[in-house]
Amino acid sequence: MCYFWGRYYFNMPLTLYFLASLSIGVAFVLFVVTLIYQPLSLIPYFNKKRRGFFKNIINAGSGIFAGGYLSWGIIEGGLKPKVEVIELPLLKLPAPFSAVQISDLHIGGLIEKNAVREIVQQTNTLKPDVIFLTGDIIDAEISRVSEALQELSNLQAPLGIYFVPGNHEYFHNIGELLGAIRSMGIKILENENILLEKNGENLINLAGVYDLFGRRVGVLEPNLEDALKDREESLPTILLAHQPKFILEIEEKNQVDLVLSGHTHGGQIFPFAFLVTLDQPYLAGLYQHNTRTQIYVNRGTGFWGPPMRILARAEITYFKFLTA
Repeated sequence: MCYFWGRYYFNMPLTLYFLASLSIGVAFVLFVVTLIYQPLSLIPYFNKKRRGFFKNIINAGSGIFAGGYLSWGIIEGGLKPKVEVIELPLLKLPAPFSAVQISDLHIGGLIEKNAVREIVQQTNTLKPDVIFLTGDIIDAEISRVSEALQELSNLQAPLGIYFVPGNHEYFHNIGELLGAIRSMGIKILENENILLEKNGENLINLAGVYDLFGRRVGVLEPNLEDALKDREESLPTILLAHQPKFILEIEEKNQVDLVLSGHTHGGQIFPFAFLVTLDQPYLAGLYQHNTRTQIYVNRGTGFWGPPMRILARAEITYFKFLTA
């Protein structure tokens, strides 16, 4: 409860907010340890002396495991995002270009101005031709994160910066948030596509859709048909869609070459990934969805909830798109 009050309603000191956030991670770690401990404690033993010995071993081992598990999560969660370099040929691509994908920053709480500034600097160092922001960039009312959000205006890419909303943008007055993003010169792809050009030559169709959460609230709903309307069919198409499961609406006849998504955080804290896969068809990395369409799922550049990650390090994805 303290976490939600500190994130959304009350300006809590960062140290106190860190502890409130960490408590969620501690609860998850204890839950996982309990799931392991209970079956081990039920193992039958043949005498009281042996039972006591093994119970002490299990108790001590569980404590050591819990401490190590929690420490690992905090350390990995505190690492700067890893730059994942992906070389990817695209059919009909007339010339190579580079792109960076940032997703799930969740600006707000511990993801404040300084954290965003470091990510912007890390991204600009890669000197991409274009930058894609695939949703959940913001996770608070604009009045609470305006300074941190403004750091995104320092992103640099000669072919532009493009954004599609994620589900969390819908939680915080999405109209105002999108207006703030537009004011920074970031192009929002609202069920539409544009032509990306480099050196006067058309490169790709870049399309984007609203998030699937829009259908739950009846506002700003995704529409694939509108997003792909009037494309240049001689060029490859890249589609930005926050949730990986949107790809289930894409058929080969749609001629989408690549979908870029986020949302899953790669599970963020193992073994939570197993629950994520019950809702999303793809967890993290590159997949071949059908003979034409591939999808890349970014593990998230920030985090939500506890400042922890286990086997799912935060990432910035650097694409080198090649001619096929």
